[in-house]
Amino acid sequence: MVLKQRPPLLVTVSTAVLLVLGGAAAYLGISQRLSAKAQPPAGMALVPSDALVALTLTTDESQWNRLRQLGTPESQKVLDQWLVTWRDRILSANGYRFRPDIQPWVGEQITVAFLPKASANEDKAELVLVVPIADPVKAQELMAEPQEGITWVGRDYKGVGIQSVETATGETFESAVLATKWLVLTSGEKGIEAVIDSFEGGAAMLDDDAYRQAFKHLTTPTSLAQLYVNLPVAAETLAGSNALPDINGLVAAVNPLPNGLDIEASTWLGPEDQPVYVDMANTRSLTPQWLPESTVMMMSTSSIGPLWQALNEAERLNAVLPITSGSLAKGLKTQTGLDFENDVLPWLSGEMAFGLLPPAAESPTSIGQLALVAEVADREAAEATWSQLDEVMANRFRFDVKPSEVESQPVTQLVSHYGGIAMGYGWLGADVTFFGVGTTVVDAIAPRPETSLKANQAFQTLLDISPQDNAGYFFMDVNGLNNFQGSLPFPKLPENPLMSAIKSIGVTTRVQDERRLSYDIFIELPKGRRVTPLPSSNSENESQDEAS
Repeated sequence: MVLKQRPPLLVTVSTAVLLVLGGAAAYLGISQRLSAKAQPPAGMALVPSDALVALTLTTDESQWNRLRQLGTPESQKVLDQWLVTWRDRILSANGYRFRPDIQPWVGEQITVAFLPKASANEDKAELVLVVPIADPVKAQELMAEPQEGITWVGRDYKGVGIQSVETATGETFESAVLATKWLVLTSGEKGIEAVIDSFEGGAAMLDDDAYRQAFKHLTTPTSLAQLYVNLPVAAETLAGSNALPDINGLVAAVNPLPNGLDIEASTWLGPEDQPVYVDMANTRSLTPQWLPESTVMMMSTSSIGPLWQALNEAERLNAVLPITSGSLAKGLKTQTGLDFENDVLPWLSGEMAFGLLPPAAESPTSIGQLALVAEVADREAAEATWSQLDEVMANRFRFDVKPSEVESQPVTQLVSHYGGIAMGYGWLGADVTFFGVGTTVVDAIAPRPETSLKANQAFQTLLDISPQDNAGYFFMDVNGLNNFQGSLPFPKLPENPLMSAIKSIGVTTRVQDERRLSYDIFIELPKGRRVTPLPSSNSENESQDEAS
């Protein structure tokens, strides 16, 4: 049976299935995540290769229900309101319901993409919705006649019938059914023609080698959502600015865990970009055992030299960062007299971790404490730098220099005559040194934390989903930062229900090759309520009243 080339649901099927299913991806288990491979969405075979953004979402209603369980009551309310708004706009307003009308025939994933503006006169990127048809017979039953209030105007492009559809809400879309397998909806004529060109053998995202290679580094076989972003073009088109690092593209897959969201991502450079990751390496990180459980923010890298050089050269990245490598070096020079590139960088050999700790308990109004732990290649050179620090702090800033030992390892504390300021440095092993600012930071680190960062459940989840060999970590305890807001040198976090629901964020970075990085991201969220049905729409209530 061949489907008629005139689908009336268009908006309904795509956007509604996208936004109205109601929850989160099923929990697959970490062991499955680390032993399987993701596949690019089939719908990307129809998405033109010049797409700015493409988002593929599951149509499995049970997976979405997991998402609605996560978060605070306030964030859950925002999500539900968003889902209801789109359901009423797309489905209910046009006389459709998801379960009886769409679920029987729709495929496993729906893809939404944005294409470049059709012309300079356009004010928006073109929207494309690609909906798989799993059961053509059932789909035909629904598509045979338009719903009341919807009008169609037909035309032809390369032998494919296209319908211009005006919905009951006054929106106009272009639609087509391709080979009884795909229902396609776009917001403009150029968009539908570009999709048909891709379907007929033109350049599609699924044919892009960089896109397909990036997907090879994702391991989750099924996802709540899969994302592609052409970063430079999307930033320029959608945000009017290209103040982003030199990254050509990004792919990501999102799945919920019982305590948050598990996100895999991969980025790549363009063919004309320098291979900036050539000197970066993946190693077995020691960061979790160096820093205490109380750490509220942590950044680490396995290759400080190449990273520092990349930060210095990344002008567009520095333009959007609150703290740049230049400002950090300047601050170190001002406070200690040490030149980072000449006095410190030469003896750093590998991993380095920066941690932000809460203020000392006995002085809760003081600023947060800072800790820096690093592997060294030349201990003699490092000790010479520490001796230089002693001299500068004693002679220029009138600090007391108090050397001691902790479990046979040398430790020195620097204390201001005027009170309120304390620093310390020392050794945690033959080739691991540390530097800290704060009255209790030395006790928290040397000779080892009483309870390390690995005891933090959210950070342990990040370790569980990440490769043990990696290029570095980022971890932020959002709750901890909020508790010490104003006493830590960190910008105030945005105040909204979605941000307030986040308990912590963790990121692991891994070098795939000289042009590609991959990321494992964990966003910790509270597990809230039991899932209840979304509120009924007015049209559904009226139908129920008539039936009774």
